[in-house]
Amino acid sequence: MPDKQRYILLEGMESAIAVAADTAFYDALPPIFSHWAYKITDESPPKVFASLELIDGRYAFSSPFMDKTESYAEPVNAICAIVAELAWARLREDPSLLCLHGAAAEFSGRLVVFPATRRAGKSTLSVALAAAGMRIFTDDFLPLTIAESGVISGISSGVSPRLRLPVPAQIGPIAADYINRRVSLSNKQYTYVAPLKNESASFGEMAPLGGLVFLDRQDGAAPEMREITKAEALKTLIEQNFSRAGNAGDILAMLEFLAQGLPAYSLRYDQAEPAIALLKARFKSWQTALPHYQPKTALKNEIPNGVKPFIRYKDVSTGQFEHAPGVDVVSTDGQRFLTGRNGQSIHYLNEGAALIWQILSEPTSVDEAVAILRAAFPEQKKDRIEADVLRSFKEFAKNGLLIRVGAQEPRAPRATETQPHR
Repeated sequence: MPDKQRYILLEGMESAIAVAADTAFYDALPPIFSHWAYKITDESPPKVFASLELIDGRYAFSSPFMDKTESYAEPVNAICAIVAELAWARLREDPSLLCLHGAAAEFSGRLVVFPATRRAGKSTLSVALAAAGMRIFTDDFLPLTIAESGVISGISSGVSPRLRLPVPAQIGPIAADYINRRVSLSNKQYTYVAPLKNESASFGEMAPLGGLVFLDRQDGAAPEMREITKAEALKTLIEQNFSRAGNAGDILAMLEFLAQGLPAYSLRYDQAEPAIALLKARFKSWQTALPHYQPKTALKNEIPNGVKPFIRYKDVSTGQFEHAPGVDVVSTDGQRFLTGRNGQSIHYLNEGAALIWQILSEPTSVDEAVAILRAAFPEQKKDRIEADVLRSFKEFAKNGLLIRVGAQEPRAPRATETQPHR
């Protein structure tokens, strides 16, 4: 039976989570929020950013910032959803924060950040790092803050690392034993491993960024670290940046600073323990001073003056389109990006998309763009060109980067009404 409605207020948060759940749910909180202090109260708080209610044996989770209510059979899955929504709530409460999707651990007083790439094993490596004596800050999302001095630091999430089950054998015997000796919470999909006090930073603890390591896990691969170009680092950082609270130009400048100012490596590996040995050797000490970033302006959550809120067109098959006003093209280190006209999105342009974007400097339909590219590249197959053009038109239109020529623009939601890009 569900308890009466209560409220979970986590340290450092202004808004709370309204909960009407059972004992199983409340018992699952401590192993997950192992390093993030919270209190459960009957007193109604000033703000609530999400609600969870036990209905017919399932946990219904909702938020004004979610498209729909989600339902979960087990408390572990419900708390997974809460943790994800908490990342967005933190950004809404403090628009000055940038947030990266990835893991981070402390090496010699600075953070090495492992930006997320699909199935690269960042959470597995995080647990293995904790087992090897490194202090972890997060296995999933890392808020960043800029000190007055210009030093950029990562802020600990305070959430226990989560592993998908079954735990891969590549984690190694040391980490496997570590998992068995730690408080954990599991279901059929996941297990949360709660580090001890000295194995994980508590919520809100900060450490300066020292380096970037992009994980490339391959079955059977011998561990190898190689330095990568600043362009490679910037592209992946932008793809993994999920802060949409700040101005895109400011965010892009900060990400470019990180890519230019921090040593960046690719780590190809299979087994976690030999990979950690490489990391420890590489980051045993830091030979350079911390880079200092001075933004031109403070990060801001607003639409530039004179720029209308964007429109998302679902159908691009008819009519002509052109660049929406207020969209900027930024080139850095050979890479090209668009900053959306509401100032709150960044989009990478590969070579083909850049050509199509150039064509759209004048009113152009999908068919006209296909004809132009077929004339310019007669050696390319027609169906490939058609697919590339349609895909680019749809992507530009979906992100509000185009306007339909001659069409009266309908009212678009204000920036405060738009959903964060996930």
